[in-house]
Amino acid sequence: MTADCKDLEAAADELTDALRFTEIPRTTRLFNDFLYDYQKVARFYTNYGRSVEPLADHARRIGEQQFDRKRVPDALERINRRVGSPELTFKHIDMLRRPGSVAIVTGQQAGLFTGPLYTIHKALTVIKLAACLRDQGVEAAPVFWVASEDHDYEEVNHCRIIDREGHLKQIRYEASGHKADEPVGRVELCDGINATIDELIANLAASEFMPSLERDLRESYAQGVGFSDAFAQLMARLFRDHGVVLLDPLDEELKQVAAPLYIEALQKSNDIARALVARSRELEEAGYHAQIHVSDDMVPLFIMDDGRRAAITQHDGRFTVKGSGHSFSKDELVELATRCPNCFSPNVTLRPVVQDYLLPTAAYIGGPAEIAYFAQLRAVYETLGRQEPCVLPRASFTIVEGRHQKTMKKYGLALQDFFDGLHPAVTKVVEQSLDRNIADAFTETERTLNENLDKLDEAIKQTDSTLSDPLETARAKMMYQLEHLRTRFIHASAHREQTVYRQIERAFTTLCPDKNLQERELNVYYFLSRYGPSLIEELYNAAELGFSNHKIVYIGGVASQVVNAR
Repeated sequence: MTADCKDLEAAADELTDALRFTEIPRTTRLFNDFLYDYQKVARFYTNYGRSVEPLADHARRIGEQQFDRKRVPDALERINRRVGSPELTFKHIDMLRRPGSVAIVTGQQAGLFTGPLYTIHKALTVIKLAACLRDQGVEAAPVFWVASEDHDYEEVNHCRIIDREGHLKQIRYEASGHKADEPVGRVELCDGINATIDELIANLAASEFMPSLERDLRESYAQGVGFSDAFAQLMARLFRDHGVVLLDPLDEELKQVAAPLYIEALQKSNDIARALVARSRELEEAGYHAQIHVSDDMVPLFIMDDGRRAAITQHDGRFTVKGSGHSFSKDELVELATRCPNCFSPNVTLRPVVQDYLLPTAAYIGGPAEIAYFAQLRAVYETLGRQEPCVLPRASFTIVEGRHQKTMKKYGLALQDFFDGLHPAVTKVVEQSLDRNIADAFTETERTLNENLDKLDEAIKQTDSTLSDPLETARAKMMYQLEHLRTRFIHASAHREQTVYRQIERAFTTLCPDKNLQERELNVYYFLSRYGPSLIEELYNAAELGFSNHKIVYIGGVASQVVNAR
């Protein structure tokens, strides 16, 4: 059932084909409390969005505020013309020219061929939430902030797929002439991109969908195109029916609009740093983690230094550029920001504030890490006197293909059974269906061995209590050897049934690659090559809005019989 945007809280109660994040490894306590026990974290966040009335009212208040509704939409139009966005996108841009309209915003690094699946999930969530608000009379446009200023090229130059043999494979593009700490939006694709696309295509499933998918890939990722522009072009094609508005923060006009905020952030950099340090301490004292490392000498802007994006620190009234001998007074930096805003780039603590300075942002859609960021970033908004957006989590999915549905049903496996790795899943199948008598014998041996050792321990304590510790050491060694023998037995049993083992291995590799959620590892083109562009609509229909659980989406088979949540 798809959550109605009239009740954003309801999705957290929906557990049909869904898992609570409390069941998913490596989910932080802060994110879990944000979803399921909000009162514990309420002081770190705004209250908007806990039901539709405050979200819609907040959107209307944001829409009434003053924004540059000429230069920003003009820049958005220019950016989206450049990347080939569909006409619906320009209708959404025209919407942002009108007073009262708002933006529903998300963003992501410009990963190769769109990067991990959650990039797609983010876009679908903003598209769907914007549509919901429009249904309630609030003009809302979906906006995707392409993080072209990010300089960690190694994080974006690859993607992962499942190859034709069912193995996890990384596809990597090595840029020619790329400089260290250069914004990815400045990286230009060279002729090597064709070989990278060739490698991707060779490892994807051959299907009737591949000719059009390959055309989109080659026309977007073409020699001479900027790395982040290629990402934007491919996103424009994937969401051609939804009109998502793509924003490139390297655009010079947007820099000009943001210049007053850059200047204010420089002037108040001491206050911002102190407020962030205090907020981080408050989070840690409440038992949570501070997602962003901050220090008293932090400045919330990078400076472009000989083509690289360099951090700035402040001490005794001087601002020093890391990695060079350059330093400035505050007045000198402010003058430079006034004259050349393109010489600066916000860091992670200021970027969302810049976003909401440029756009009438009613809601920001983020992943778990970004939700954690905002617990700290409230201090920046308060210091700069800016209105915070409503912060909502993106839709979260695991896609289960028909063949893996059959495997899970046949062997009684749930998605949770893969979280600890392939071996525990194989163990469960072996112990439940293969060589059951021997599996039971191992369990009985362990029980009786412990029982007899307990009796021995009681007996020797009456004679010489110093022997208890050596006995426990011997017990540990025996249990280790017994478990080692059990593991060898399980693998031998599974490998005797190669078909069974391979089915479970393939399911694990696709559903929990490297013991991580699928959406954090796999690229969408693995699924598009097998199921075609209609996959985007299937995911759109499945997307939950609001404070939702991790949803399991079935494709290519009958899903309802699969048991996936205990």
